[in-house]
Amino acid sequence: MSDDLKFTVQRPPAYGELTDMLPGLFWVRLPMPTAPNHVNCWLLDNGPGWTMVDCGLNTDDSFEMWDKLWRGLLRSRPLQSLALTHAHADHSGLAAFFVKEMKCSVRMPLAEWLSGWKMWHEREEGPDEQFASFLKRNGASGDDAARIMQAQRQSKFLGSRPPREFIRIRDGDVVAMGKREWRVITAGGHSAEHALFFCESDRILIAGDQILSHMTPSVIAPPAQPEANPMKDYLDSLTLLEALPADTLVLPSHGLPFHGLHVRLAQLREHHQARLDDVMSVVSGRTNAFLIAQEIFPRVLYANPRQAFGEALAHLNMLASTERLRRDVDGDGAIAFAPA
Repeated sequence: MSDDLKFTVQRPPAYGELTDMLPGLFWVRLPMPTAPNHVNCWLLDNGPGWTMVDCGLNTDDSFEMWDKLWRGLLRSRPLQSLALTHAHADHSGLAAFFVKEMKCSVRMPLAEWLSGWKMWHEREEGPDEQFASFLKRNGASGDDAARIMQAQRQSKFLGSRPPREFIRIRDGDVVAMGKREWRVITAGGHSAEHALFFCESDRILIAGDQILSHMTPSVIAPPAQPEANPMKDYLDSLTLLEALPADTLVLPSHGLPFHGLHVRLAQLREHHQARLDDVMSVVSGRTNAFLIAQEIFPRVLYANPRQAFGEALAHLNMLASTERLRRDVDGDGAIAFAPA
């Protein structure tokens, strides 16, 4: 699908290298021991200091690469501000470290800050009874739920504790970063209140995970919101972003910078519509998220059940919202779906 996009480079820079993208805007690509295998962070030159957009996962490799940059090429000026697109650990894992060491401010949406704290506590505590109940209400047997719970491992990449203080940004806000003004665009689907930053004068979009060049963002109904419809939120965000200029330069958090925003939005919509059709094609009668996860996401069902269950449920909830399926909840709270 990426063949129709116009990439600014054919190969990514080396990990930890400070790459000049545009006047006053630099790219730092960091490795990750998970899929995808990297995350892109952006440094913007404020003059007396720097603004960073996202900071990477809390790993020794990321820490060492940032340490080398701040002791070397970046040492003459401080990090003044850290802007976070969303709270996932590969984007915010080192945030509290930078706040402590460099006394920088943090900008992020309120829902992302709250999500960061929730995810922190969940990772520290591991799977709990609410998660076991979520699995069973969505079709897992008691034995299946026990196997999934036992298969879970506490993440080795917890990140430091989320920042205790932040500057809230909202959709429509205009913030100064790197001698440019950026309009904040918030979008749902991949996370609760994902922030994108659009510079209208230079037609640049720092897109986070909302628009990726070589993969599709995960869209998950979280255990805390089993009735949520994140797929609708995500598809609505694609419509919203179609209002931006077609020649916008897109800076994604994974993959390569590219031109071809409208082409990529159409590709992402087509992918999700096809996946919705795939889910419908395996529904011949009464079903649930566990059966769909077994059918569509078998490889990640035990390795990453939050994603397998969450994606299955996101698709089912979307199909129910468009009346292609009927959603039923029995007296014990068990959730099932059937053709409408």
